[in-house]
Amino acid sequence: MTDDQEDAQQVRDDLESAIGHYMAAVAGRLLDEGLPVAAISAYGAYDDDSQDDFGADVEGSVEFTGGFCRAAFGRGPDAGLLWCGVSGWCFFCIPEGSGQGLHESARWMGGGLTPEPGRVAAFFSEVRLDPDFAGSEDRPFYRTSHTDPEALLERLAVFDTYEGAAQPRDHERRFASLRADAYGKRVRSALAAGEQEVVQMALRKGELHALRTLLEYVEGAAPRGEARELARRLASDLSLRARHGGKDVDEHCAAFVYANEPR
Repeated sequence: MTDDQEDAQQVRDDLESAIGHYMAAVAGRLLDEGLPVAAISAYGAYDDDSQDDFGADVEGSVEFTGGFCRAAFGRGPDAGLLWCGVSGWCFFCIPEGSGQGLHESARWMGGGLTPEPGRVAAFFSEVRLDPDFAGSEDRPFYRTSHTDPEALLERLAVFDTYEGAAQPRDHERRFASLRADAYGKRVRSALAAGEQEVVQMALRKGELHALRTLLEYVEGAAPRGEARELARRLASDLSLRARHGGKDVDEHCAAFVYANEPR
């Protein structure tokens, strides 16, 4: 690899990281508003001409759970927020089986190339109220594709607030930490809510086992923090109650006790 090729690859990597941190910042704001953000993506190959059909180069996205998209938009799970390095943010929702592409379904936010995360969250609130008319079908253009990657890096740098030494793909670790913290807070809030009546609900043995297995997965996959500890305690509570009977709801309640401890 020549020096020029190495320099170009470094710019691609830097752009992917910077875009990833922007996506993580937006995802964090959406998570704070209680939304089920599932993933982020970032693509930093500013010199890739495969994006020319879309008139773009670099991009990122914030994705939501399929169940949320079906419930919120009723057209299948292929919906989310896309950031285009030429035109800024858009919402896309491709009806299942329609054969449409992102171009046909995009509703553009406007407001500049790199708006603050709070403005993106406000746009998504408008989308949820009226997905067909929020934003505009007219695509804005703020930058020429394949040009000035250094200037774009400078614009994106403000969103990299991740603490610690820079490492490859640290935007993914930042998002994972934000997501785990958000869900840990949601679970703790649910457990600490007042009026905790006992709910009678029938479960098949296999369903109970599946739920405990999913909690074990969360415990192993989540970064250290409340989400991991609450998953561990909930799995233990379910196992003990299944063994000793529902009457032990006030005895085997380690997650409930943990959530109500002063912080």
